[in-house]
Amino acid sequence: MPLKTLLPAMFAALLLSACAGPQNSVDRNARHTAFRLAQTHFDPNTRPLVADNARLMGQFLSQFYEMGKKDRAAGLTQRQAQQRVASFNRDRQGAVSDDTPFAPGQQKSQIINHQYEADRPEKRSEILLEGAAATYWDGYNGRP
Repeated sequence: MPLKTLLPAMFAALLLSACAGPQNSVDRNARHTAFRLAQTHFDPNTRPLVADNARLMGQFLSQFYEMGKKDRAAGLTQRQAQQRVASFNRDRQGAVSDDTPFAPGQQKSQIINHQYEADRPEKRSEILLEGAAATYWDGYNGRP
Protein backbone atom coordinates (compact mmCIF):
# COMPACT_ATOMS: atom_id res chain seq x y z
CA MET A 1 0.00 0.00 0.00
CA PRO A 2 1.49 3.39 -0.94
CA LEU A 3 2.44 5.77 1.86
CA LYS A 4 0.04 8.46 0.56
CA THR A 5 -2.99 6.24 1.23
CA LEU A 6 -1.63 4.62 4.37
CA LEU A 7 -0.90 7.87 6.20
CA PRO A 8 -4.49 9.25 6.16
CA ALA A 9 -5.84 5.85 7.19
CA MET A 10 -3.45 5.70 10.15
CA PHE A 11 -4.31 9.26 11.16
CA ALA A 12 -8.04 8.49 11.07
CA ALA A 13 -7.55 5.34 13.15
CA LEU A 14 -5.54 7.24 15.77
CA LEU A 15 -8.09 10.03 15.89
CA LEU A 16 -10.99 7.64 16.36
CA SER A 17 -9.24 5.57 18.99
CA ALA A 18 -8.35 8.69 20.98
CA CYS A 19 -12.01 9.72 21.12
CA ALA A 20 -13.18 6.27 22.16
CA GLY A 21 -11.04 6.06 25.29
CA PRO A 22 -12.46 5.01 28.62
CA GLN A 23 -14.71 7.47 30.40
CA ASN A 24 -15.09 7.86 34.10
CA SER A 25 -18.36 7.26 35.89
CA VAL A 26 -19.41 10.91 35.97
CA ASP A 27 -18.85 11.29 32.22
CA ARG A 28 -20.79 8.10 31.43
CA ASN A 29 -23.72 9.10 33.60
CA ALA A 30 -23.66 12.68 32.30
CA ARG A 31 -23.72 11.51 28.69
CA HIS A 32 -26.49 9.01 29.39
CA THR A 33 -28.54 11.67 31.19
CA ALA A 34 -28.01 14.19 28.39
CA PHE A 35 -29.20 11.69 25.78
CA ARG A 36 -32.27 10.83 27.85
CA LEU A 37 -33.08 14.53 28.27
CA ALA A 38 -32.72 15.06 24.52
CA GLN A 39 -35.25 12.28 23.91
CA THR A 40 -37.85 14.06 26.03
CA HIS A 41 -37.52 17.23 23.93
CA PHE A 42 -40.18 17.10 21.25
CA ASP A 43 -40.11 20.54 19.61
CA PRO A 44 -39.21 19.96 15.94
CA ASN A 45 -37.96 23.55 15.57
CA THR A 46 -35.20 23.19 18.14
CA ARG A 47 -32.79 20.48 19.12
CA PRO A 48 -30.74 20.29 22.32
CA LEU A 49 -26.99 20.05 21.91
CA VAL A 50 -26.18 16.76 23.59
CA ALA A 51 -22.45 17.47 23.85
CA ASP A 52 -23.05 20.77 25.67
CA ASN A 53 -25.69 19.20 27.91
CA ALA A 54 -23.35 16.30 28.73
CA ARG A 55 -20.66 18.78 29.76
CA LEU A 56 -23.12 20.66 31.99
CA MET A 57 -24.47 17.39 33.40
CA GLY A 58 -20.90 16.34 34.20
CA GLN A 59 -20.44 19.47 36.28
CA PHE A 60 -23.78 18.89 38.01
CA LEU A 61 -23.32 15.16 38.65
CA SER A 62 -19.74 15.36 39.90
CA GLN A 63 -20.98 16.70 43.25
CA PHE A 64 -23.02 13.52 43.76
CA TYR A 65 -20.04 11.32 42.91
CA GLU A 66 -17.92 13.17 45.46
CA MET A 67 -20.72 12.93 48.02
CA GLY A 68 -20.85 9.15 47.51
CA LYS A 69 -17.09 8.85 47.96
CA LYS A 70 -17.18 10.95 51.13
CA ASP A 71 -20.10 8.98 52.55
CA ARG A 72 -18.30 5.69 51.96
CA ALA A 73 -15.12 7.05 53.54
CA ALA A 74 -17.16 8.31 56.51
CA GLY A 75 -18.47 4.78 57.05
CA LEU A 76 -22.12 5.21 56.06
CA THR A 77 -23.89 1.88 55.80
CA GLN A 78 -25.78 0.79 52.69
CA ARG A 79 -29.06 1.66 54.43
CA GLN A 80 -27.84 5.13 55.40
CA ALA A 81 -26.65 5.69 51.83
CA GLN A 82 -30.10 4.69 50.54
CA GLN A 83 -31.64 7.23 52.88
CA ARG A 84 -29.23 9.85 51.55
CA VAL A 85 -30.27 9.12 47.96
CA ALA A 86 -33.95 9.25 48.95
CA SER A 87 -33.34 12.69 50.49
CA PHE A 88 -32.00 14.27 47.29
CA ASN A 89 -35.38 15.81 46.44
CA ARG A 90 -36.72 16.22 49.98
CA ASP A 91 -36.51 18.96 52.58
CA ARG A 92 -35.50 18.48 56.22
CA GLN A 93 -39.00 17.38 57.23
CA GLY A 94 -39.06 14.68 54.53
CA ALA A 95 -41.55 16.37 52.22
CA VAL A 96 -40.85 16.71 48.50
CA SER A 97 -39.24 20.12 48.13
CA ASP A 98 -39.73 22.63 45.35
CA ASP A 99 -36.33 24.16 46.08
CA THR A 100 -34.20 21.22 44.92
CA PRO A 101 -32.79 21.09 41.38
CA PHE A 102 -34.94 17.97 40.86
CA ALA A 103 -38.29 19.69 41.41
CA PRO A 104 -40.43 19.86 38.26
CA GLY A 105 -40.91 23.59 38.81
CA GLN A 106 -37.15 24.12 38.59
CA GLN A 107 -36.82 22.46 35.17
CA LYS A 108 -35.88 24.80 32.34
CA SER A 109 -34.72 24.32 28.77
CA GLN A 110 -31.92 26.55 27.59
CA ILE A 111 -31.79 27.44 23.92
CA ILE A 112 -28.95 29.74 22.96
CA ASN A 113 -28.93 32.19 25.89
CA HIS A 114 -32.60 32.06 26.82
CA GLN A 115 -34.32 29.84 29.34
CA TYR A 116 -37.77 28.44 28.68
CA GLU A 117 -40.13 26.17 30.54
CA ALA A 118 -39.06 22.54 30.07
CA ASP A 119 -41.07 20.32 27.75
CA ARG A 120 -41.94 17.57 30.21
CA PRO A 121 -40.77 18.87 33.60
CA GLU A 122 -41.85 15.80 35.57
CA LYS A 123 -40.00 13.44 33.24
CA ARG A 124 -36.97 15.73 33.15
CA SER A 125 -36.96 15.84 36.95
CA GLU A 126 -37.12 12.04 37.10
CA ILE A 127 -34.21 11.67 34.65
CA LEU A 128 -32.02 14.09 36.62
CA LEU A 129 -32.80 12.34 39.89
CA GLU A 130 -31.96 8.93 38.40
CA GLY A 131 -28.68 10.29 37.01
CA ALA A 132 -27.74 11.79 40.37
CA ALA A 133 -28.58 8.55 42.19
CA ALA A 134 -26.57 6.43 39.74
CA THR A 135 -23.59 8.77 40.04
CA TYR A 136 -23.83 8.79 43.84
CA TRP A 137 -23.81 4.96 43.91
CA ASP A 138 -20.80 4.88 41.59
CA GLY A 139 -18.94 7.14 43.99
CA TYR A 140 -20.10 5.18 47.01
CA ASN A 141 -19.06 1.87 45.45
CA GLY A 142 -15.73 3.26 44.19
CA ARG A 143 -16.38 2.87 40.46
CA PRO A 144 -13.96 4.97 38.46
